[in-house]
Amino acid sequence: MTQSSKQLFADLVAEITAVYSENEAKSMVYLLLDTLVGLSKTDILVDKPVNINIDFAPLVARIKSFEPIQYVLGVGDFYGRLFHVSPSTLIPRPETEELIEPIVTFAQNLGYPTTILDIGTGTGCIAITIACEIQNGAVIAYDISEEALSVAKQNNERHQAGVQFVQKDILTYQHEKSEQLFDIIVSNPPYVTHREKDEMEANVLDYEPHLALFVENDNPLIFYKAIANYASLNLANNGFFIVEINQYLGAETAQVFEEKGFVEIEIIKDMFGRERFIKGRKQ
Repeated sequence: MTQSSKQLFADLVAEITAVYSENEAKSMVYLLLDTLVGLSKTDILVDKPVNINIDFAPLVARIKSFEPIQYVLGVGDFYGRLFHVSPSTLIPRPETEELIEPIVTFAQNLGYPTTILDIGTGTGCIAITIACEIQNGAVIAYDISEEALSVAKQNNERHQAGVQFVQKDILTYQHEKSEQLFDIIVSNPPYVTHREKDEMEANVLDYEPHLALFVENDNPLIFYKAIANYASLNLANNGFFIVEINQYLGAETAQVFEEKGFVEIEIIKDMFGRERFIKGRKQ
């Protein structure tokens, strides 16, 4: 039976606003209808008639139980591309997109094919996006999780990005010399301390993989120390690194890289004004 897309949108938003704000509910329903039905925001605005045989009730029930919409749909958006996600991977976040532009700019300024390493790739969204944006680079990505790498490889195929994925634990291999040097190393490693759990939303805490989120309270910089060690051995001279960080530990994280001899270290704030990234260069 044909129905009004505008009314369908309004009905779903009304359901979800029982537990989320109206703006959050609208964002979720836009993604829901675009992914499952192919209805764009413009289609809804002009009230395009639709003929739908989907039972939205179980999907809405999962959303209302605070399961992230990306897990409900099995996809998340990153830098204008859709990526498969699963409970074995973190959901790509908009602030992480801000890693991409400095990397692309550095790669373009090099003027020759760039070798790039992504440590702790998860869905592969960073590595794949970089490969798609710079096109002439060789991108390698590490992750400890076999399940996450399986998702990343699906995304690699989906976007025909040509990224090479390797199962590797950076904590174990932090002092290993790679077969090649990298022009760029990027990472969004686990950095949330267990004491910060009280500040987290239920949809993150209850559903996203703790392996990719948390570090021990007494050793919160464990991954940055490993990345700095690995980068000191495997980043080319004048090579560039950029990492996402815990907003409360910016100065301490910068010090880790300073102590390994990196220069031009800069703490960068994200779109929300939080200290979110550190970048620097190997002298």
